[in-house]
Amino acid sequence: MKQISASVFTEDGFSVPPKIRGCNPSYVLTPAGIVLIDTPQHPTDALRWRRELAEKGKIHYIFNTHHHIDHITGNAYLPGTVISHEGVRALFFNPPVEWIVATERVEEVARIGKGIIGYMRLLIGEREPECIPYFDTYTLRPPEITFSENLTLYFGGLTFQAMHMPGHTPSHICVYLPEEKIFFAGDNFTMGTQPSLAHSMPLEWVESLKKMEALDIDVIVPGHGGVTEKSAIPPFRRFLENCIAMVQEAMKKGMSEEEAASTISFEGLDPGAGNIQAVHPGTAMQRRNVKRLYQMLSKKSRGS
Repeated sequence: MKQISASVFTEDGFSVPPKIRGCNPSYVLTPAGIVLIDTPQHPTDALRWRRELAEKGKIHYIFNTHHHIDHITGNAYLPGTVISHEGVRALFFNPPVEWIVATERVEEVARIGKGIIGYMRLLIGEREPECIPYFDTYTLRPPEITFSENLTLYFGGLTFQAMHMPGHTPSHICVYLPEEKIFFAGDNFTMGTQPSLAHSMPLEWVESLKKMEALDIDVIVPGHGGVTEKSAIPPFRRFLENCIAMVQEAMKKGMSEEEAASTISFEGLDPGAGNIQAVHPGTAMQRRNVKRLYQMLSKKSRGS
């Protein structure tokens, strides 16, 4: 657990390979109680958080930055009202294909059954088999408060500004604490690791990053990777712009989606890690990233 300020804590040591156990869940400790930003992915970790935080105060609210399971699985084990974008809540009631980033596993998840809970059991169980029994009785816990563009929560003497910032996913939100000058970026920003683009809105993502750059931020908490400073955002934006440009160039050359996915690699691009060796997502995710960019850029070019 890393203490960022007098009231803000995040667990950022397990969100990149090889130790990956989910995202960077965080909590804000106020005189009125506790607010979480995202939740631990593994049930064992979420239950540990519940025990430890019970000694510090009552959890009143949970913000989910987006719908991916490394950010929302712990909802089921932690108290507090869950807040997110209206599109995130809608996805809780959609088929698992809408959730699955690794699309080649759709058939595998279908064989397991239980929809998205089966998907959680598969991915989390691979990393920690001890978690598998938890999914025998697991119940999804969707957001109870939703919004479309902006929501402001005044709680415990702090202001929580939740903003719709499409990018990593269409319904992605970020949370800003102006008094603390701390920004919770979710997976719209990752440090030292290339993000998944498989559900992304690439051009909107660039615009969301520009909005982040305009805010008065001292500290940025990424969805994955270590806590860092605002100065890390522009290099990350340029990384994303380079990815987009590479796919646009392939499209200009007349490459098909499959040809682009087989030809383009982002492995040599640095998403703002500096002298840290950035983690590349691997061949399968690389192909999905390129295909998603190709699909979304093609839609833009057709005006749809």
